[in-house]
Amino acid sequence: MNNGLYVHIPFCGAICHYCDFTKFIYQKNWVKPYLEELVHDLALFNVPFSQHTIYVGGGTPTVLRFHELKALLKMLQPYTKEVVEYTFEGNIESITLPKLQLLKEYGVNRLSIGVQSTNNERLKELNRQHSYRSIRQKIELVKKMGFHNYSVDLIYGLPHQSQDELATDIANILKLEPPHISTYDLQIETNTVAFINKWPKISDEESRMMYESVLNTLRNHGFERYEVSNFARPGFESVHNKRYWRNEPYFAIGLGASGYIEHKRYKIGGGLTRYLKGERKLEEEAITPAMYIEEFFMLGLRMKEGISLTDFKIRTGLDLLATYKNQIDILKARGLVKYNDTHFFCTDEGILLLDSVIITLIS
Repeated sequence: MNNGLYVHIPFCGAICHYCDFTKFIYQKNWVKPYLEELVHDLALFNVPFSQHTIYVGGGTPTVLRFHELKALLKMLQPYTKEVVEYTFEGNIESITLPKLQLLKEYGVNRLSIGVQSTNNERLKELNRQHSYRSIRQKIELVKKMGFHNYSVDLIYGLPHQSQDELATDIANILKLEPPHISTYDLQIETNTVAFINKWPKISDEESRMMYESVLNTLRNHGFERYEVSNFARPGFESVHNKRYWRNEPYFAIGLGASGYIEHKRYKIGGGLTRYLKGERKLEEEAITPAMYIEEFFMLGLRMKEGISLTDFKIRTGLDLLATYKNQIDILKARGLVKYNDTHFFCTDEGILLLDSVIITLIS
């Protein structure tokens, strides 16, 4: 099996005001027992050594101290023999030369770096602990260490953000010369500082204008939008993340992690105190055939390539174009979808109206 593994490290040096992921301020006395529980997760889910991709996210994996990071990498080493893409998330303030050397030594070949903004005032507002100057310095260090495959994140739709401010952000991001850029419209989630402080949400029209600005600018600079929020130069698409969008199975370990194995989605919950004691609350959901098809559309149509007609037939037993002919004709007439001999996919307008496309297909 072409396997993938996600590893969640929930510790951070600071909590961003918009973040609703499972995360905790780093405490050194938590790390050793947490890593021990990751070993238990590997056994619990019978994770095979043959992994095609590994993605270590969080939280902030690079917030771990050098010896802790080394312990994590040694733990995962048996699973890296067949890996083609091994990604670590990191924040500017916790990326150091020794840690980069260590990651390189253990076969990590891709970094996902939290930048979010290049405006120093905005960074403070988001409770990020770095500046644009430190961003440039650390990216240069990343490149110097031979990490040519790295991604940076950019958030737009910040309170009272102007189009000019966003254009400056994009220009500054491009100066970093990343081969991959992930962009996200700010979401105000409950139980975040942004929600508590009632950050204003931009309108749908403003959001669309900002998204199209990002799209057009990055395309003009040689980036391909291969997924709704992700842009890459040729050869730098995220192999692991495409597994999610192709609705393929993957293992996941760590508190807050979500996996998808044997037509079941699961999430590891129960709180940090319980997890460190070896007590897990496993939330499982069996995916019915109808749910499977709905997810196939919801995930696959996020990608530029769309859905493989052959893959859909093999995995569902249905001829996509014949089974959904009436719905597809309606969407095609509205200019929202297209298809060729091999794939069914959304147009640019269809990507913007993806929810409407999905509703039409499954209704």
